[in-house]
Amino acid sequence: MSQFEVIKDITVTLRELLEQEFKKVGFTTVNVSIDRPKKENIKSFPTVSCYLYHLAFHAGYYKERTDTLVTTHTRDGKVMEYYQDAPAYLFANYIISVFGNNSNEENLLLGLTIKVLLEHAIIKGDDLKSPGFAPDDQINIYPNLATDYNDILAFWRSLNEEVRPSLQYMVKFRIESERKSKELIRVTGKKLAVK
Repeated sequence: MSQFEVIKDITVTLRELLEQEFKKVGFTTVNVSIDRPKKENIKSFPTVSCYLYHLAFHAGYYKERTDTLVTTHTRDGKVMEYYQDAPAYLFANYIISVFGNNSNEENLLLGLTIKVLLEHAIIKGDDLKSPGFAPDDQINIYPNLATDYNDILAFWRSLNEEVRPSLQYMVKFRIESERKSKELIRVTGKKLAVK
């Protein structure tokens, strides 16, 4: 399992979700870009930009660093147990902006993007794209309520671009370690001898 690919896979999942949902309501010509939202990177209008701009560890990272007991079964049904490093929980921060033919089109697509992400706050199963996800994985999408206009302004200035209406979202996910202990052998019985 190539679980380290999960960051790339989240971005692919979000892009495909937006493309699919836009087409369902008739917006078949909307391009969804995951490149840096600069005018020179926009190939056609309208384009919705879904750009990963920051990663952050979950606040509880240092508290959750104890090994986890994993219980699984071999193909022949034998119970197998081992300790595995605790996963690292992170937030992927995305900025979503629209490059449209006019402001009405941009506003319409921003509203539709909010609706799509509201209706897909948890993505799981076949909606998760690529190999970085385990079959039981899910990702949670949250609006980033901690940001304000100054954060948006700083982002666009850093790109030397004019300020655009933007949305900021966070996606909570985890990266698993593949390092684990030797298989544990449980005590299943005791024999006592009395003399």
